[in-house]
Amino acid sequence: MAEVGAEQRTAYSQRLRAAVHYTVGCLCEEIGENKQVEFSKQTIAAISETTFRQCENFAKDLERFAKHGKRTTINTDDVKLLARRSKALELTKSKKSLILKLLAGLLEIDDHLSESGFTYSNTEEAEESSREGRSVAGGIPRREQKAPCKLFFWKTFSHC
Repeated sequence: MAEVGAEQRTAYSQRLRAAVHYTVGCLCEEIGENKQVEFSKQTIAAISETTFRQCENFAKDLERFAKHGKRTTINTDDVKLLARRSKALELTKSKKSLILKLLAGLLEIDDHLSESGFTYSNTEEAEESSREGRSVAGGIPRREQKAPCKLFFWKTFSHC
């Protein structure tokens, strides 16, 4: 009985590998036509194998996340956790955050200037004024660093 289950899993795994290989082959063919590049069969097989293994790792991670949450069903929270682990997505998030901060800063400067009724007479003054508005120091003195307390207890977050 256990042999039948193992044979079914192996057959299912081979069908999935074949489907991934076919899909990767189609994608490589399409990209090759657009970029005038030819992919060898070994390259397609290597990409297919790497993709399949990465999908297996994703599946195992999703199962672990659901198990950690004491659930038997994988949900969107598990997928979000998986996406957080991906370095490529992490870079995208940080770039998105930086762009949002930049836009927010530009909007604040623009709002402040429009409220005061200020208009720029030439571009040099505009660039200099915007640099001053975005400066890190901004005329605020830095806070002095205190030496940490040596009797700080991390478990209770208390100190002397």
